[in-house]
Amino acid sequence: MPSDDVSFIPAAALAAGLEGAFFSTDVDLNNVGSSDITYRLAWLPRGEDNSEAVHSEPFSLAPGAGVRYANVLDEVFGLEPDQVGALAVEASETELLAMSRTYNLPSAKVAGTFGQELPGIPADRMIASGVKKRIIFMNENDDVRANVGCQNGVDQTVRVFIELFNSEGESLETKTMDLAPWSNNQITRVFRNYSPVEAGYVDVWTNTEELRSTATARCSTT
Repeated sequence: MPSDDVSFIPAAALAAGLEGAFFSTDVDLNNVGSSDITYRLAWLPRGEDNSEAVHSEPFSLAPGAGVRYANVLDEVFGLEPDQVGALAVEASETELLAMSRTYNLPSAKVAGTFGQELPGIPADRMIASGVKKRIIFMNENDDVRANVGCQNGVDQTVRVFIELFNSEGESLETKTMDLAPWSNNQITRVFRNYSPVEAGYVDVWTNTEELRSTATARCSTT
């Protein structure tokens, strides 16, 4: 997936959720540079080897201009439900900002499930091999769930380690996630076996030696 600039939106959906919800993802792009930017989007289905990812047609954005793709999986890729995964934004310049919003569609007005906003993460800002990152604000009970999703940002298989901690700093378990090239996945209710958990957290890292200085994974809570 080479280009001058690649950013990853680590979660995108056109799919049913809990409690009767139905989720869709919007994507906003903005050119903060002084010249036209050419870009295209890539669809990265969850759990798949995305070495041969499906790409959109090329688009162009003038300096200072912005564009929104409402329900991007339908509008840009023509996908039908149920689809979950991630997106890559490949651009000709580094000055293209990306932001996503995954939310319950207005026609499905039910309580109990909330969406998320995730920025596009440039590949060089993803978690490098050998670097440990911490995700906090993790709660798990009958009303609230904690999910951990990861995106592989390289063309090799990566094993991600996810260590769970309670609010006292006690290690509960270390889970692993194997990601094929450009793949993504999610552990839903990551603290399920230890619920209820309040103010828990997870540490995330990968130790693939040959990728020590290369961006490898992106994780977020939903």
